[in-house]
Amino acid sequence: MADRVVDLVPPLASTSQAPETLHLNAGEVLFEQGTMGDLIYVVAEGEFEIVRELSGGGEELVKVARPGDYFGEFGVLFHLPRSATVRAGTDATVIGYGVQAFRDRLGVGGLGDLIAHGPLQAADRCAQERSAL
Repeated sequence: MADRVVDLVPPLASTSQAPETLHLNAGEVLFEQGTMGDLIYVVAEGEFEIVRELSGGGEELVKVARPGDYFGEFGVLFHLPRSATVRAGTDATVIGYGVQAFRDRLGVGGLGDLIAHGPLQAADRCAQERSAL
């Protein structure tokens, strides 16, 4: 028998959080590299720049996220610090989901989108959810 139990699955962030809509002006930072987070974000309107800080100073643009794109899932699902900084490239709106709400948002057909990291099929659903909040 083992002397102790080793948990190989990291603890998940709170799953009961309701979706949260945030409006940012161009240049505003949503979150910074190295911080912990509990929300996965789906872009509803505008653009977000995902940038990684370089060890020698400066930064590199990793991706520009547009409506229907999502980001921030890796750190939340695996309880790791954010691997990049995200800021609004334009005036923009994003919806933040807790783990369970994001899974519910994906639905049955969304698992393939998550694996491929493609845009969510129903990008207009963000607008519908935003108006319902």
